[in-house]
Amino acid sequence: MAWGAPLLALPLIVPASGISGLSLLGQETGPARYLNAQGQPVDAQGNPLSVNGSLPNGDSIGEQLLADAANADALNGNAGLPSGPLGIPGSALKAYTRAADHLAASQPSCNMHWSLLASIGRIESGHARGGNVDVAGHTRAPILGPVLNGVGPVAAISDTDGGAYDGDTVWDRAVGPMQFIPSTWQGYASDGNGDGERNPNNIYDATLGAGRYLCSGGLNTADPAQRATAVFRYNHSDSYVRTVLTWAEAYAKGVHPTTDHQGPILAAPQAPSGGGAPGEVPVPQVPPSTGPTSPPSTSNPPSSGNPPSSSNPSIPSTTNPPSSSNPPSSSNPPSSSNPPSSTPPETTTPPDCVTPEPGTTPEPPAEGEPPLCEDTSSEAPTP
Repeated sequence: MAWGAPLLALPLIVPASGISGLSLLGQETGPARYLNAQGQPVDAQGNPLSVNGSLPNGDSIGEQLLADAANADALNGNAGLPSGPLGIPGSALKAYTRAADHLAASQPSCNMHWSLLASIGRIESGHARGGNVDVAGHTRAPILGPVLNGVGPVAAISDTDGGAYDGDTVWDRAVGPMQFIPSTWQGYASDGNGDGERNPNNIYDATLGAGRYLCSGGLNTADPAQRATAVFRYNHSDSYVRTVLTWAEAYAKGVHPTTDHQGPILAAPQAPSGGGAPGEVPVPQVPPSTGPTSPPSTSNPPSSGNPPSSSNPSIPSTTNPPSSSNPPSSSNPPSSSNPPSSTPPETTTPPDCVTPEPGTTPEPPAEGEPPLCEDTSSEAPTP
């Protein structure tokens, strides 16, 4: 198998998922049953699959897609992309360029460009969930595809890794930044960071493995049609190929490294066994900003154009705030024994006596109020 790491020649005992007992690697229940003679993933019946275990959307790449492969505008239907330079998390960008350099030395005829790997990493895992990896490149939280139990648009692939990569000892799941099925990873397992391990959950290892898969079969990715063919083998979908090639073209025009996302470290969930519907693992989200850009206002906040003076820090009522030109004095609160009348008194000096309203019967003044003026008649006025 010239295009990838050779399978182990010696028998290796692995759990026979879903079947009692053990079996030998490469025989009926081993990983090799899910690879064809060309090293491409297949189901138990030999039907082709995408690298992530999804069922194909077509038997072969479309003729129109091959014709459009050399024209970025034709590929994306003139939809356009964000104006560059585009950002890629620093650790992911390093993994893409390192893998391309490795392939340039080991498989120079492939002419792998880092931008193609970056585009696949973008669509498969969002660049490892925004570069959420540790210093060695291991994902800080599991990146798992649906349970490959044959329900929905995925194949039925029984466990081939003993749950080592995906935490499931019954069914396989696509794993890591490049979404390899564990059985496919057996053919392309790579050590991209030189630590002596080959782990699909490591962004350096997974990226180099993806590059080796794209280059397998002697494809020259510098040729537009062969590049499109290589991507179609990765995921049997014309729309997938168009998206990958379009973003690869955009990345090739220039990118800049962005800060890696340092999300929480989560344990791999135990996938449900049996024939239940596949379920995606929730994607860790970037925590929201501590201060919203437009917080909800109170029922009647003070005007932002006329903030209260720092010399008068009293908080206005939210139901009926006083005018900013005449705030209530905090040094002279109203007396609780003499609440203000519904008609507030004039601010001028109060009179010595009160003249009754014409046409009304005067009432005796209350205690503390001014007396009636002396010229007031004691008889009731004529209506």
